[in-house]
Amino acid sequence: MPSIIELNSAYYVVDRVAQTYVTRLASPFRTRGIQVRIDDTSVGRYVHPAFPLGIGWARAKRDSGRGVGGMLDSTCWTALGPIALGKLQETQTHASVADHFKKAVNFKGDLWGMFEEDQSAGQDLLVCRKFGATSDNWTAGGTIFTNSITSFGPPRGMDMVVHKSSLFALYHQDDATPDHVYKVSSSADGASWSDASATGWPDTFGSHSYLNGTVTNRNNYDDDLGRLLSFGNNLVAAIYQQADSADGAGVIEILNTTDSGANWASDVSIPSGDGPKALVDWYNLSAVRSPVLVAAEGVYSISIADNTFELIYALDGDPANGRWSEVGNDGALYVGLGSGSILRLAITDSGTLSVINIGPSGDGLVAARQGHVTYMLKTPTEWLMVAYGGHASGKNASIFMIDTSVLLADPETGKKFMPWHHMWQDATGDLDIVAMAYSTEDDATPRLHFAMEGTGATINYHIEEPFAHPNQSSTVKYQATSVLRLPDDDLGDPQTNATILQALVDADDLSGSDSDEYIELRYGLNGAADTTTSLGDFLSSSITLSFGSGAGVAARRIGINLLLDRGSTTTKTPKLNEFELQAHHVLLDKKAWEFAIDINATAEGETSPSLASDTDIHETIISALETVAESTTLLTFTAGGMSQTRVKIPNDRPPVFDLAVVDSNKNRRGYRTGTISVRIEEGI
Repeated sequence: MPSIIELNSAYYVVDRVAQTYVTRLASPFRTRGIQVRIDDTSVGRYVHPAFPLGIGWARAKRDSGRGVGGMLDSTCWTALGPIALGKLQETQTHASVADHFKKAVNFKGDLWGMFEEDQSAGQDLLVCRKFGATSDNWTAGGTIFTNSITSFGPPRGMDMVVHKSSLFALYHQDDATPDHVYKVSSSADGASWSDASATGWPDTFGSHSYLNGTVTNRNNYDDDLGRLLSFGNNLVAAIYQQADSADGAGVIEILNTTDSGANWASDVSIPSGDGPKALVDWYNLSAVRSPVLVAAEGVYSISIADNTFELIYALDGDPANGRWSEVGNDGALYVGLGSGSILRLAITDSGTLSVINIGPSGDGLVAARQGHVTYMLKTPTEWLMVAYGGHASGKNASIFMIDTSVLLADPETGKKFMPWHHMWQDATGDLDIVAMAYSTEDDATPRLHFAMEGTGATINYHIEEPFAHPNQSSTVKYQATSVLRLPDDDLGDPQTNATILQALVDADDLSGSDSDEYIELRYGLNGAADTTTSLGDFLSSSITLSFGSGAGVAARRIGINLLLDRGSTTTKTPKLNEFELQAHHVLLDKKAWEFAIDINATAEGETSPSLASDTDIHETIISALETVAESTTLLTFTAGGMSQTRVKIPNDRPPVFDLAVVDSNKNRRGYRTGTISVRIEEGI
């Protein structure tokens, strides 16, 4: 009996059918990103030694390098490596009436904060308090202003700056009408305050009532009403004239004084549907230093000498645009948008404006951390601190560290961004971070201060040694637990299953049990939640964990969630230097067949009904196989009892026609016959 196969709905006689597998390419060395592959096809090593890209990658695509150096999410400390627990916030106390923390500045060796009394009728004080490191307490200081009409609540603080040798505070005052006017007070010591809104300042009741009612709290963005700036010899103020107030015109008025408030001059009025978001010392489009106003509708430079303003960059009018925009240590202006993005504006010496969206990077933040900027703070380091999110149920406020020392490009999209790293996340949704400050005063310990909204008062915190490298300090305090979530990893080849064999770590300060410092590995396969399954704990005696009890688990992708735990001691943390997955790709998953078709036997046996009726059957068989070789689509193939499959002839292994011309002479052409050697491979 002949051996017969079916190919492209035709039947052929073959002498044999040799079945093999398609040989896949060896694993290449990486030329981009941080992942390194070893040229060993027996196992793929997927290494994560650091996370320079920060937060924001939903998937890791190893063929492009995208996301390999980034995280999906993290509450761990990842900014400098090694990976450690998030740093611990400590609560600050304050005596009533310092209920609502509004702004803090470094002044004469101390950190001074402006506080409102509780936001209800019958309260009347706006106060200044000094932070004491030994007690973690806001105390001393004095009263900035007392409202004489308590039925409208206390004065609302808007901004406080250091100018020349004094503190200056901007706030509002009520009278019995009620009229609402802006006021400025100053203090040389933080304790004794006096009026600094003298000649030329618009605070006449009945003529300058520019506020339409009592200000409530920061979450409503109704205290984006006034900003102060120390600009050389000038103290500059921006106040909003609300359109629906008694005397307002819907403009932001810019005023300045050269004599610390004795005399004020009105410079310009800029139309706006909302108040001043930020007032900073930056540049105009001629690259000359100028006061710069950030409003919901745009970024404007102000000329005090000429009483003019110029639009530097237009914004869309979102009331969440630009809040507390900041000039970074790189000299660029950073502006948060209501959409959630942050713009980096830079002006060259020739006056060319460069605008880059610096994030969130990658694919964006996970749902719970989405939102927009509520506060920005420049620090003495490369880090720009950004308070972000917390504006709705299920949205948790975060503090991110943006590395302004480097501008990267997404390896897949080419989009430019700056790395975002986690600093802190609040556990309760729908609360904003309303203020931040940085200090080293009192005891020479660096502290990041911040305030959360609260029901009756703000909740004030600080993080000590916020930028200290985990290996360079033994006094840093850490959270009890933190998580590091890697983006779903395609393991280098999404077209084949991989048997994930084991996970390994290089980590310091692991203990021998899960009652102290350890790292738990949780994971999810093929899109399942990354907390679904726990593989076990990395301990000092166990830095390798096997999947499937050593047998491995098959997956096309995997999400990793590492839980770091310190036990009970606040100054301990596991230190993760490197995480590695090892997986064996099923490289021999595509079958191939090789056979030699006997043209003469095929013709004589009439095995192909579609070919047998042809009078020149040999040439028809040859032509049919040429069609197979040149096909642009997958073809059907069956041999013996195997299931029909779709195949193709590989470009690098074309058929070999070993033919002879027979039964020919000078009167007739004869015909070709012989064998045709064919290799076919399974298609995708």
